[in-house]
Amino acid sequence: MFQRFWVGLCMLTLTGCTPFLNDPAMVYSYYPPDQKTSEWSVSSLNAENIAIKPIEELTNLIQTEKYRNIHSLLIVRNGKLVYEQYFNGYTSAVPENIYSATKSITSILTGIAIDQHMIADVNSEVLLYFPEYLNGLNNKEQKKKITLKHLLTMSSGLACNDAAGRASPGFEENMYKSSDWIYFTLDLPVLYEVGTIPQYCTAGVVTLGGVINRASTMSTESFAWKYLFSPLNIQSYRWDRMPDGEISVGGRLFIRPIDMAKIGQLMLDKGKWKGQQLVSSQWVTESTTKQAILQNFEYGYLWWRRTFVIQEHTYQMYFAWGNGGNYLCVLPDYNTVLICTGGNPNSVLSNQFFQMLQSKLLPAIQ
Repeated sequence: MFQRFWVGLCMLTLTGCTPFLNDPAMVYSYYPPDQKTSEWSVSSLNAENIAIKPIEELTNLIQTEKYRNIHSLLIVRNGKLVYEQYFNGYTSAVPENIYSATKSITSILTGIAIDQHMIADVNSEVLLYFPEYLNGLNNKEQKKKITLKHLLTMSSGLACNDAAGRASPGFEENMYKSSDWIYFTLDLPVLYEVGTIPQYCTAGVVTLGGVINRASTMSTESFAWKYLFSPLNIQSYRWDRMPDGEISVGGRLFIRPIDMAKIGQLMLDKGKWKGQQLVSSQWVTESTTKQAILQNFEYGYLWWRRTFVIQEHTYQMYFAWGNGGNYLCVLPDYNTVLICTGGNPNSVLSNQFFQMLQSKLLPAIQ
């Protein structure tokens, strides 16, 4: 879902909360993850040149609810898991709804379909995959110009702007009421010249899933399992589904934070996992390079981009971003992946992670 409250950062002070049994101690002292229970190579903050004190301070702020309703925080540095904590009763076994962070995974799936020569390239016309819809569509000549790249950069020109809510014909909740989500999308009015004005549009990403389905002649779920989840050994997950039974790749994938970290490491390693090239390095570079400006952020192919300058250090990152406070962040220059999940949907508290980055996480990483 769209991050409706993307502006403003908030810290709300609340004391006296009782932790769940699995949560870290109220006064937290750092300890490395347990190698015996982790499929990752495990190391420590110190060994990977991350300062311990800011991470301990951040953990205490989360645990005492200064940062509200955080579910997990994970740090991977140099390919090694160095910090893994769960809060508010959540554990490593719980697949979480990552909302629109799902879209960045859809970007990877699109790249794989291109790598596999199922799709020619990002300039492929979307309507070529849905010939049965063509005659019934309004403004079909304009819509013939819409390519995969336009869906990946949310610049289709369709009247679809989740930020505008119900005032937009393509608002995602309007789509959910329809019996055919892809036809709903393709039949929307044309509001802008194709490729000119990016607007946040979940429906367009859902349509990308339909393209993968048609191009691969596989269910989109089977495609995702064969080419991405199975090689990454991601076993515990669940997709929401459309009325036709196909998965919805626009949001609401339920996945474990530790498995999100695998996806982040895959991207950091230019599409390679344990020696196997799952998606091309060219796609990783292209999809995480600035392609548009969306909601005042740099935007790639369904990946956000942001730069922080802290204590004369520059931290450039690309990230997946989901409603509620769900983030998968990659810092290529620092060989680091950060995962944070939270339970603050449709709230300014979704953005607490940016404050966590600025105040504690990034200053700790040198």
